[in-house]
Amino acid sequence: MRTVRSLLVVAATAAFATVGLASPAMAVDRNCYDGYFCVYKDLNFSTSNSMYRFNVSDNNWDVGQSAIFKADSSWRNFYSRTAHVCDYGVLSNTTMAVLGDGWELSYSQSWNDRGEGHAWSKC
Repeated sequence: MRTVRSLLVVAATAAFATVGLASPAMAVDRNCYDGYFCVYKDLNFSTSNSMYRFNVSDNNWDVGQSAIFKADSSWRNFYSRTAHVCDYGVLSNTTMAVLGDGWELSYSQSWNDRGEGHAWSKC
């Protein structure tokens, strides 16, 4: 009986120690801050799915941002430069959206899921 009780105490202590060591899940920051051009996978700037922030160079999204490559639905520009959302075609590049600083577009049926990248000047 004493051995069983000791084993139960050890098991309970181990269980509480394991629970105590577990760290809380960190929420993903999907806010669009000043100084960034942001692209959202979902419409209306939904933060329940992928979202990327850009603020330096032009970017082709198929490399590091495949979640929004031809899967973009809303765009915000809080960067000091005008952002151009690009559709890089086989024969020519097309600028689909031009967003000045402070501009945002929650959805566009004609542009939805067509973005392949962005540029700070013409595509």
